[in-house]
Amino acid sequence: MTLAICDWGIGGLGLFDLLKRARPDLSIVYVSDEGFTPYTMLSKPELEDRVQSLLGTVAHLGVDRCILASDAASTTLDDIPAPQIKTTGVIEPTLRAMRNRRYREIGVIGGRRTILSGKYGRTLRKLHFCVLQRISLDLSQSIEQGDFDPNRMHALLHELLEPVFKADAILLASTHYRLVVPVIQELMPHTDLIDPTQDTFDELMRTLPQAEEKVGEYSFYTTGDEAHFQQRAHEAYGIEIRPGHLDLPASVMAA
Repeated sequence: MTLAICDWGIGGLGLFDLLKRARPDLSIVYVSDEGFTPYTMLSKPELEDRVQSLLGTVAHLGVDRCILASDAASTTLDDIPAPQIKTTGVIEPTLRAMRNRRYREIGVIGGRRTILSGKYGRTLRKLHFCVLQRISLDLSQSIEQGDFDPNRMHALLHELLEPVFKADAILLASTHYRLVVPVIQELMPHTDLIDPTQDTFDELMRTLPQAEEKVGEYSFYTTGDEAHFQQRAHEAYGIEIRPGHLDLPASVMAA
């Protein structure tokens, strides 16, 4: 079986790393769309258009299933035409897992497009959680660029999290945030962290076909700079890759 994992940048490599360790029989195609405008900065129609272009291209890479490992991109799945291949995001697995969790107050931190979509907030409130949401304008971009200056990262996260310090749990509504979990835990040592990467992985492990006696192959593509993607994959996750370049149609609507 061949899976595609798509994200804007390196965030989805956390899911790749979990799957590589647990299911070495899987072949995985990873696509980073870092050559395009950060998804969180796009309007809803612009993001929907880009995701359609991305999925249309990925469908021709010989994959059986696609996971959008971007919370922002995942917000579009209910609003775009059905993709050519089975596609899931990282939001729904987390919301399904939340039905079995008992918290009073949940803080949700994420990019502008994810939070404004209401995909987390509406469902969590229907599940009777008290929800506090915070928009981070530059955390994902700082992580993507490898800007882990301790003082800057501590100050950025303190400002983001201070209004939700009293929450029982913090939902990390960006796969990039997995890389700053130690700083978040330092700021909120007694608060549970809810990670959509982990929830998506757990659901995949329950639903994927039985493992086969073979070794999977891995391919990496980026719409941006190959050397930058290669460097960030190594620095963030210790993953050695040789990415190829992938061109996407500029617009589905214009096609």
